[in-house]
Amino acid sequence: MQKIVKHSIWTAAFLAFFPIALSAQYLYTNNDLAGGNTGNTISAYSFDAVGGLGPIAGSPFATGGAGSGGCWDSATRIIIVNNFLYASNSGSNTVSAFAIDPGSGFLTPVLGSPFLTNAFNDSASGSGISLAATPDGKYLYAGSAGTLGQITIYSIDATGALTIVDHSPIAADGPMSSLKVSPDGNYLVATVPSARELSVYVIRKNGNLHESHGYPYVFTPAPATSVDFNCAGTLLYAGTASGTIYAFNFSSGKLSPVASSPYATGLASNEVVALSADDSTLFSSNQAGNSVTAFALDPNGGLMLPGISVDAGDTNPYPGGLAVSSDGAFLFAADLNSTSIGGSGVSVFTVSSAEQFALLSINPTGAASGLQSLAVYPPKACVAPAVKAH
Repeated sequence: MQKIVKHSIWTAAFLAFFPIALSAQYLYTNNDLAGGNTGNTISAYSFDAVGGLGPIAGSPFATGGAGSGGCWDSATRIIIVNNFLYASNSGSNTVSAFAIDPGSGFLTPVLGSPFLTNAFNDSASGSGISLAATPDGKYLYAGSAGTLGQITIYSIDATGALTIVDHSPIAADGPMSSLKVSPDGNYLVATVPSARELSVYVIRKNGNLHESHGYPYVFTPAPATSVDFNCAGTLLYAGTASGTIYAFNFSSGKLSPVASSPYATGLASNEVVALSADDSTLFSSNQAGNSVTAFALDPNGGLMLPGISVDAGDTNPYPGGLAVSSDGAFLFAADLNSTSIGGSGVSVFTVSSAEQFALLSINPTGAASGLQSLAVYPPKACVAPAVKAH
């Protein structure tokens, strides 16, 4: 399939002056493999300027923990924090930590990894552990999707090692499917689908959490399953397991619906949402429809309907977790199952705008378990929007 890419002027200039930096881009998947206490792995790839994936030497990397077999919850099971990668192991209730070699993408386990969550997860076969971190790289949060629902709070030291802070874990209102920290590092947002809630926590200077006054937010008609912030932290989007997407103004930890929100997209589901690098487009994964959809956003942050849906490229791929490349040129989707490649896979899409969005390739991970979560290094960076011709 021919790639359709039209970079913004900002991105083109960046490519011209920093080609070496952009050539070193990597993609990582949390394969969530179950089995014993140490069966989980991370598949690692480099990707080039045209979106081609190639395995990194040493991949897949053992996490030292066990996943839960590709269950449906928690699409943020793997995240990048500075030069460290963290992956959750919901089958063994641990979080693995790795140092990333920026020149090769090779992963080296951090001393002491994997780290215990000290959270009780009594339904590991059908749950996951979501991760989020503060932008300064000082604190990591792990939200359990077990029946009870708890958040473990870690401090991160200079080596990437994790230490559970005092009074952690804390109780939540139920199992969480997604965590996200606001760009200013002051708030943690958690989705609790079983309670139809979105909780907003104030992050204290010591990393501890305090639920913001007036929360949780109760959803009607459909509970949120994932969230994403715009670069300024002024807008929050929430996807659902139905055709509904929510858009909120976000200020000092307070939510107020954007005009016309919630939006009825006409899709079967919008499980995971992710914004483009220039905040002009919202992507959603439609597991029930085996596609990924791009929605253009109006100046006030509202969705412009209908979106453009692109098939994820195989029979029943069930795309879930989404990640945008640092320069915004590519979108990656974690495919729970891809029939023709015999297991989980990664769909790669080229991105220029909501109107120029196309499937480039589908790539097998080689893992038999279903894939729900992936992450890119360097993480998505905010870029200036494209300058439109007059």
